[in-house]
Amino acid sequence: MIYFCAQKNRRELVLAQKSLNGIDYLEVLGSPGCGKQLAVTFLDDATSLSLGTNQISITGGAPVLATSITAATAEEPNVVTVELDRTGDFSTYTFALVAGTGSTDPPGSIDPQLASIDFSFKAGCPAPADCQPVSCGPAAPARPPDINYLAKDYNGFLQVMLDRLAVLVPEWTETHAADLGVTLAETLAYAADHLSYQQDAVSTEAYLGTARSRISLRRHARLLGYRVGEGCNARTLVSVCVTEALTLPEGTLFYPRVPGLGPALAAGDPAVAQLAAGSQPVFTIMQPADLDPRLNRVPFYTWQDGDCCLPAGATQATLSGTLDMLGEGSMLVFEEVVGPLTGAVEDADPARRCAVQLLSATTGLDPLTSLPITQITWTAADALPFGLCISSTTDADHGAQPLAEVSVARGNIALADHGTWAEPDDLSPAPAPPARYYPGLEQSPLTFRVPYPGTGSGSGSAAAFLAPCPAGAVPDITLAGSDGSTWCPQPDLLSFDGTRRFFVPEIEDDGSVFLRFGDDQYGMAPEPGLDFTATYRVGNGSAGNIGRDTLAHLVLPAAPASPPAAPAAPAMSPRSITAVSNPLAVAGGTDPEDMPHIRQFAPYAYQQQKRCVTEADYGTMAAQVSGVSAARGTLRWTGSWYTAFASVEPAAANAALPADLAGATTTELDMLRMMGTDIAVENAVIVGLQIEMEICVDPAHFQGDVFQALMTVFITGNQRTGVSGLLNPAGFAFGQTVFASPLVAAAQAVEGVRSATLTVFTRMDAPWVDGVAQGYLTMGRLDIPHCDNDPDRLDHGTFTLHMDGGK
Repeated sequence: MIYFCAQKNRRELVLAQKSLNGIDYLEVLGSPGCGKQLAVTFLDDATSLSLGTNQISITGGAPVLATSITAATAEEPNVVTVELDRTGDFSTYTFALVAGTGSTDPPGSIDPQLASIDFSFKAGCPAPADCQPVSCGPAAPARPPDINYLAKDYNGFLQVMLDRLAVLVPEWTETHAADLGVTLAETLAYAADHLSYQQDAVSTEAYLGTARSRISLRRHARLLGYRVGEGCNARTLVSVCVTEALTLPEGTLFYPRVPGLGPALAAGDPAVAQLAAGSQPVFTIMQPADLDPRLNRVPFYTWQDGDCCLPAGATQATLSGTLDMLGEGSMLVFEEVVGPLTGAVEDADPARRCAVQLLSATTGLDPLTSLPITQITWTAADALPFGLCISSTTDADHGAQPLAEVSVARGNIALADHGTWAEPDDLSPAPAPPARYYPGLEQSPLTFRVPYPGTGSGSGSAAAFLAPCPAGAVPDITLAGSDGSTWCPQPDLLSFDGTRRFFVPEIEDDGSVFLRFGDDQYGMAPEPGLDFTATYRVGNGSAGNIGRDTLAHLVLPAAPASPPAAPAAPAMSPRSITAVSNPLAVAGGTDPEDMPHIRQFAPYAYQQQKRCVTEADYGTMAAQVSGVSAARGTLRWTGSWYTAFASVEPAAANAALPADLAGATTTELDMLRMMGTDIAVENAVIVGLQIEMEICVDPAHFQGDVFQALMTVFITGNQRTGVSGLLNPAGFAFGQTVFASPLVAAAQAVEGVRSATLTVFTRMDAPWVDGVAQGYLTMGRLDIPHCDNDPDRLDHGTFTLHMDGGK
């Protein structure tokens, strides 16, 4: 049979024809799956049918042969039983009646279409589905609709939908925008456009190289161990002149100069709106400042001497008057106020200004004149970067008159930084899970500032105040929940559990600020319906780095309301303030890290050295400790384990290894060492060199001049031209081979030297080594050659010249 037909009409036609017979069905007798007998049931009486085993054909699967045939009986006239030599496998077999061996035609009394039947030996085995074959062929595959799958925007989606509707509903031809069908198509296209954007955003923001959001880059970089810089606000020292002692409270604002306005304004003054309308940055006092009229302008005390100056590097001075309000941590600004040659204010050099933070202030009297004085000292970090003229005499064109106050000290210094308090934001309530709570602030840029320890803390310096490290900047924002809770900012929430009330301010590329909260696993998640009020400052980055003498006004904050039982505090009068200025340029403002910079540097954050494995690692990491000039590591077996020895050369010349430097190096290496390895820090091995040269001086030159010229070349510091001396310790390194030829060549190059001969060139710890003969001296890997020529440390090398000839 070559057809699959749903209606079986052939069977009825054969039954009606008495001269033909055919197979109706076949059964496998015996155990399911193991039977070796086939019961063939015919359509009509088969008792007259005589069949031999050569007329039975069984094909498909493993070969099976018929061994005997049992003819139909009177009890079962339609059934013929066939005995087989074996059972078959799981294949589909075909049972066919043929005319004889080698023939494919059926016997004469058997219908050709009903002479064969397919069967399975395993039909009786359990099966999970109906085994009845499907007699009809599969349906023809449907043709897919012609859809433009490249459509990714609103117009593309709308056109695709209209084209499809034209195929499905050809009688619908409406194109007017007000039609319901067109409206629905446009609505679906709008929704599809947003879904398409979300799909693109997910794939785009998933990679550091393709992300278009700075917040995405920030998160990628954090996973790489790289913290994105959010910038830092600028800082300045503001000098305020007053007529009476007063204290500037927190919240005092400083504004750039606006012509026509006085130096101080009250909070309710109408002119404050004029100040706030400007585009210049606004500064806020960082802590209350105590002001005293005696510190408006303080002369230096010169002990009745004339033409005095404070040299570069000075860390102490004497001021006139009893200034008992000064103490540790007080800030002063030294300023040149008149030209030292002319005495004119306009000739004062504005670059001759610097700030210092005092270590001490001691009042007393000059024993000669009984005048009150104050001795001050300040930190080495604030050592004067230049010579400061205190008093002078004008030039002849200006009368050669003495000037007593060329430079003065200004007190009454207020510490201020860029940024002003924004109006508190009432954020939307937190939604119920699983919605994400991700509110944004109304104003930007959010202020990031480095906390300052404060005046009188005994730490820091003016230089450190004006140059804060942006890495330590923190956002100036807090959140107050409607349940009385307080939420604080953090760089991330990875190290906090679900009990901590923290959030993360995330800054987008345009400066907009979004607040990310925890999920009860990393940081606490806000309760649904909880309202927040954000208190924060705005103002950040290099926009605050304005020039000196730019700030000229301050606005006093409104006085807080007093309790009913307490008397009202007296209001501070703006008339008590006569001048406001920033003597030094505002500094420290740093812009947030931009997106190209994040992409460039974040992938390499994990390449930072975080461990010590090899000997070179211990030397490399020890050399990065402050106060270490060079270091070399060595692994030594000390009996039961290895010890990593760090041979350290201190940065201070000719200094032994200080105990605090050794401790700091040990602490640093202890965090990086391998388990089972001890740490030991030792001084580097200084090998002194003994060098002697025979110099023949040209007769036309003085011997003393040539000697002096030679010694300016063979020095341990720098030459007058700024070139490092040949014997400078900075020019020698661990294990360096020292050659003789550069020494001879340098001596020969000096004017007046006819010839230079190296007579002694050896190690002081191994005088038998003849460096003259071999032309060089070798060092061990932990040896550092030195030839300091210091009579107090002869073991660090000597250099001797034997002069001959000349005048």
